[in-house]
Amino acid sequence: MHFKIDGKFVEHFRNLEQVFLYITDECNLSCAYCLYKPDLTFHLKDKEIELRTALALLSAFKKLGASKLTIMGGEPTLYGHSQGHEPLLTLICEAKKMGWEYVRVDTNGVFESSLLEKEDFRKLDEITFSLDGHTHEINDLLRGKGVFAKCLSNINKAVNLGYNVDITACVHRGNMGAEGDGKLLLDSLIHFVASLLVRRINFHPIFKMGVPRDTWIGENDISPEEWKNVHQHLLKNIDSKSYSIPVRIPERFVSQEEFERNPDYYGYCPAKMGERVLVFPNGMIRICALMIGTPYGVARFYDDKIIWDRSTTNELRNHKLNQPTPCTNMRRNFGDLFLPLCISFKAKQEEFVWKEKLNWENRRRT
Repeated sequence: MHFKIDGKFVEHFRNLEQVFLYITDECNLSCAYCLYKPDLTFHLKDKEIELRTALALLSAFKKLGASKLTIMGGEPTLYGHSQGHEPLLTLICEAKKMGWEYVRVDTNGVFESSLLEKEDFRKLDEITFSLDGHTHEINDLLRGKGVFAKCLSNINKAVNLGYNVDITACVHRGNMGAEGDGKLLLDSLIHFVASLLVRRINFHPIFKMGVPRDTWIGENDISPEEWKNVHQHLLKNIDSKSYSIPVRIPERFVSQEEFERNPDYYGYCPAKMGERVLVFPNGMIRICALMIGTPYGVARFYDDKIIWDRSTTNELRNHKLNQPTPCTNMRRNFGDLFLPLCISFKAKQEEFVWKEKLNWENRRRT
């Protein structure tokens, strides 16, 4: 099976570096702030990408130059669950054979621990587990009872087996506070994660940004003002080397003045760059994750073709493609003190594409 690719798609993604493959819409959790809820509950047809199709897509994207693959969901470890995980294991194995330099799985951590022992699963370059707190009271508040214990068990086993393990933590109202001694809960989480001997922690703060998925996260969002204070605290600790592991934190907002001093730096936008694609079971191909749950994307795949969206639902229509701007897709006005940046803009990050492929830090003006 080979995909015939629209020329406009090839043109826009001439700098393609990474693919986020949402391999299944199935999930075994129902996190209160889940950004993917509509795709977890509503399906006209496909809830997963059939293995043959997934491999053909990976082959097509690899030929366009992509080097990093993230396998996501839903919960990706449910892919081929009834077949002993063989489809997932085959996908990982074949991706490495195709020459993908970096293959990772992004998981909620609630899966049978025996999967970690599978030979083909051990070919992963990284497993990223979701963990929102250093205690079960904090983590399970929004993720569900018993999730902390199961996830922690699999983290420990993965570390002991020699996997490169990262942690992703959503930042919401439940973990933004402080402990009795005044220490931030996020500080405690970083130190706890470091004690597990994982490689790195990555934060995803939850805001309401004037996009449809705002309505799915309940009252779990935080404010730009809150994040600015916490971000400055964490950044100060990072710069002073107070943490024993790298911490990836998105800036998310800068002032109008700061943006104008560094437009080429802060104007980072994968949609404009053609640096990534997000691929979904319903055939939608997007660039920006803020478009999840909307009819907007850049292309669709079906019947062995990848077709560029030439209609009004192309997500690039509102972008100034040749001009650095604050995030176009965040539709909420936060004022001049809080210009929104790309959700993937994380300064100084030790990340495969950001550092090794894009070398983005060199764009910053002092």
